[in-house]
Amino acid sequence: MDSSRVRVAAPGEVQQSVLTGRSEDLASAVEALQGGTHVAVLLLGDHGIGKSRLMEAVAEELRGQVTPVRLHGSPALSHVPYGVLAPFIVDLPVEDATSQLAVLRTFWSYLEGQRRKTQKPLLLVVDDAHDLDEATAGVLVELAAAGWAKLLVGAVARPGLPEPLLQLWFEGIAERHDLRPLTREQTSEILAHQLGPQVLPNVAEVLWEASGGNPLLLDCLVDDAKSDGTLLQRNGVWLLARPLNSHGERLTDVVRRQLLRRPAAERKALNLVALAEPVSKALIEALVDEATVAGLIEQEIVRVSEEAEPELRLWHPVYGDTLRNLVSPARSLQLRQSLLRLMDREPASAEGLLRQVSWSMECGVEVEDRQLLRAAILASRLFEDDLARKAAAQVKDPELQFTARSVIARTYYNTSNHAAARDILEADFAKGRTLAGLLTGSLLWAAVLSALGHTPADIMHRAEALLRAGERLADASPAESERILAATRERVRTIRTMVLALAGDAEAAGAAGSDPADRDEGRLAASTLERAFGLALEAEQLLVQGKPDSASAAAAAALEAAGTEHDELYFLSDFLVVRAVTAVIHGGDWRAAESLLARFVAGFGPSLISFGGGVHTATGIVLLYQGRSAEAKRTLRAAVEALRLADPQQLFSLTAAMAFAAAADIGATEKAAGYLADYESARPPVSRYLRALAAMAVVYGKARLGGYRRAAEELQRLGRPDGDRNTAGLEFDALTFRLALGDREAAVRLRELAPQLEGRRARAVCGYAAAIGSGQPGELIDAAKTCEEAELWGFAALAYGDAANAYHAAGDTLRERMATAQRQRCRDRADSAAGDEPAGQDTLGLLTRRERDIVALAVRGLSDRQIAAELQVSVRTVEGHLYRSYAKLNIKGREELRRVSEE
Repeated sequence: MDSSRVRVAAPGEVQQSVLTGRSEDLASAVEALQGGTHVAVLLLGDHGIGKSRLMEAVAEELRGQVTPVRLHGSPALSHVPYGVLAPFIVDLPVEDATSQLAVLRTFWSYLEGQRRKTQKPLLLVVDDAHDLDEATAGVLVELAAAGWAKLLVGAVARPGLPEPLLQLWFEGIAERHDLRPLTREQTSEILAHQLGPQVLPNVAEVLWEASGGNPLLLDCLVDDAKSDGTLLQRNGVWLLARPLNSHGERLTDVVRRQLLRRPAAERKALNLVALAEPVSKALIEALVDEATVAGLIEQEIVRVSEEAEPELRLWHPVYGDTLRNLVSPARSLQLRQSLLRLMDREPASAEGLLRQVSWSMECGVEVEDRQLLRAAILASRLFEDDLARKAAAQVKDPELQFTARSVIARTYYNTSNHAAARDILEADFAKGRTLAGLLTGSLLWAAVLSALGHTPADIMHRAEALLRAGERLADASPAESERILAATRERVRTIRTMVLALAGDAEAAGAAGSDPADRDEGRLAASTLERAFGLALEAEQLLVQGKPDSASAAAAAALEAAGTEHDELYFLSDFLVVRAVTAVIHGGDWRAAESLLARFVAGFGPSLISFGGGVHTATGIVLLYQGRSAEAKRTLRAAVEALRLADPQQLFSLTAAMAFAAAADIGATEKAAGYLADYESARPPVSRYLRALAAMAVVYGKARLGGYRRAAEELQRLGRPDGDRNTAGLEFDALTFRLALGDREAAVRLRELAPQLEGRRARAVCGYAAAIGSGQPGELIDAAKTCEEAELWGFAALAYGDAANAYHAAGDTLRERMATAQRQRCRDRADSAAGDEPAGQDTLGLLTRRERDIVALAVRGLSDRQIAAELQVSVRTVEGHLYRSYAKLNIKGREELRRVSEE
């Protein structure tokens, strides 16, 4: 079998092959069919994976070289001998219809006639070959083995190819391609090709998860989401306005064609799994039969868990909503009753309970209040807000309605409708007639008020109503009075610690629950929250003091202390991740920031639509700090649009400020004006540190645009808002902005501040400030290299520029030129895309470094004389390098340089 080949094709290439015709897999298939070793190419993969597209691309590539004849398998003819060949053997006598030799002669006669017309070799293009009958497959193999025709065959991986066709591969005379699902990166590439480059990363993440990497399902989901307004474009950015609708028109059509044409037993099994998933495998086998279930598992339409009591789910989750939508209410009720007759207990998993309650509501069956409430809470955790509201609204028990209404408020918080959430929570605050009812929603109430701009003092004043309500409840229940009072006081302490942590108020750094109380379960949970919020507050205080490494450790400890079980404060992990990412970004640890954000995306999948905007904000700030302003503007632009829809962590104002700074940095005045208006109209961040940072970014942007003479004074005020108190971290940020603006006086204070600061970013910037003080070119070069190592490309370019000036003053022309070239390299690095070398690095690889430097300046629009002045060379030298560059690149002149540099 050495002569046979098996490849795993990249479906991203398959999708693009229709456009480019140059993918590796396409080339390999074409090469195999053109050569003399292989008589067939076999393409295998799931429904919708791209087999047909690749086959058509191969046939198109071979157009003019072969005579293509197309055959298509059909489920209706899969058990009819030679059924697919009927259109080609109409002249075959009836008595010879079962003779393979007669069929082969008649079919060959038809094919020979086609070949004579074109005088080209025959290529039989066979789609859906898994539906061919064995007899037809045998005829095709005979033709291929005899060398009369070559085969291009597509089939789903399960049930796979008929045995005769598979035998060609076993014998080493066929090349086999197994097409795998799209990767996350390929999905992003396809979306960029379909929609344009400005697609939010969380859009690709959600669509990749929903489609399972299947290109056909991806196309359907994108089309349906665009049609119903779920996927929309705002200011050039594509984003998801709400969770995907899995029963759109195109997807429904695909599911109907793929699944509902199956035998009745399989359709029944699929409907039952869709309506009840996850559902016991034994139950479905009892209602249908074991063979049917085994067949669906074998064909990878249904997947089975590996638990002691296996459960079934649909292979593609998006099929579930579509199938449920296709089942009539009467049929759904009938199937539900048949399943319930065999069930001896409720579903073991939370997901199973949610589906059962949802199914019951769809059928109009009454559900017990506690089950409704459990389902509502679970749905809100999964950000299925519509289902959560529907289930919560049906709760009838007055005491349970407190929790039900808090769940509804939570769904509004998910979409940043804080006013609606407040109205619900305020109406119930301190009104419960039991301890559980009294405490329910109180933490979310405080978080909502913080988001709406209430100060910690105002919130705590309002929270006194909870203490008074606890006292009244304790008086009414003397036997429980001690527990009631302890629990309400504990809750008020937790509220206090939380709102102070949200605000980053250093005045109360030690206010986190020092009062001992009973060690019952409620107290233990409250203490855990207090510790988490206390550490978060400590992290912000350390950040303000210029200790990002220590702040990062405190934030990590807060994440660990918080754990995972905090139902009412479901956003706690997101809040703590923001604190942790803020710390590592301030410190310049870009890898740690990337790792934290990657873990957030992986661990908080359901919340990506609501909370994903913050991920893009963090990435954009990193790029801005690195000096990559053009890319930062693009990323922050996407973040701004995402946060317009949902901003649970109140990051919109900060993001708009940073986008304004990035736009101002690159001279995009119109865009900058829009972002400034966004910042000025938005509610400021709750966090003290982020509020100050946003204000600094706005001052920096105004100075970049020109005419803001008070920039240095304003930045100094923002950096030292508390007089003698230690705000070295805030001051460092302010001084860094000043230094980036060319304010050399900032370097003096940075040198004084350096011993108090932590983090790679501070070391690099303060090292540059120290080199400015010495004025020695060697120290400036060392500082530039340190900035490069910290990936602070903007400051590295500034340091190399200062070194060039120092060398020029000393008359050292050679070193001056070297420093100037290094400055340009850092500028180019800052202008390149993330992870790439400067634009044109690969295309211009034939050029010397000096030629690349000159070409880069020419692409930017500088004249020969301006280039000469920039690089301190003669005009004739510039002209000579350009002419040699044109010859190497095989172009005629300047007008073609930009095109070549972008290739």
